[in-house]
Amino acid sequence: MSDGGGGGPDACGIMANLWRLIQAVVDDSEPELEALGLSAKAFFLLEAVGEHPFPAVLARRMHLPPPTVTYLVKQLEERGFLVRQPEPGDLRKFRLVQTEAGREALRRGQEALSLALGKRLGRLRRGEVGAFDRMVGRLAGNGEAPEA
Repeated sequence: MSDGGGGGPDACGIMANLWRLIQAVVDDSEPELEALGLSAKAFFLLEAVGEHPFPAVLARRMHLPPPTVTYLVKQLEERGFLVRQPEPGDLRKFRLVQTEAGREALRRGQEALSLALGKRLGRLRRGEVGAFDRMVGRLAGNGEAPEA
């Protein structure tokens, strides 16, 4: 790992490599996503709706401007991937719900992304793939730090 000048790891270099990996996987899967009628942003927004069904929350969680979320939601609705449902008890609010077509598009998009990432992971040895998965998950907050 390169030195960032302060004796520690080069945080910007690590982040740049992670960004390049993500971009390469998205670029490699883009033709399949486009064939489904999805941009990468629309795919990830459709996926996030399952956990965050309210547009304002989606905007915050995805670090997107609210008008961009509105635009993407309208696209996904037009393609039949999302529907709006009124929120019980608050007529001013609605929740987004994936349709069956949306769930199928997600499944096929996930396959395309998995294939693209799998090609990249093929550069690693078997044990390295599992270790990489665990480390990224832990760094992303999906697990406890190891005991010292």
